[in-house]
Amino acid sequence: MAGKSTKAARETTDQKVQLPEDCRMAALPALRDELMAALEHPSCTLDASATTRVDTAAVQLLAAFRRAAYASGRQVNWQGVGEPLRDAVALLGLEQTLELPA
Repeated sequence: MAGKSTKAARETTDQKVQLPEDCRMAALPALRDELMAALEHPSCTLDASATTRVDTAAVQLLAAFRRAAYASGRQVNWQGVGEPLRDAVALLGLEQTLELPA
């Protein structure tokens, strides 16, 4: 029974994923694991409020997550998106894919 209630809780709650301050290659394995776990929830909020550095690999990971979330009917929300992430996304032309808030 505990397994069912845990699964039910995941299916009804929003998962929050805090992006690291330095969101570059070294941080991506841990971030990937968090994003994969977030796909078990109906929605996810990606909090980029602490992020000050972003590289191409991080933006590609976020784009792949966004696509996987939509393909499985999950909603992705953003919180605290600053200039470093906006600039990296714009540089790669992924504004439409990531749908960052205005």
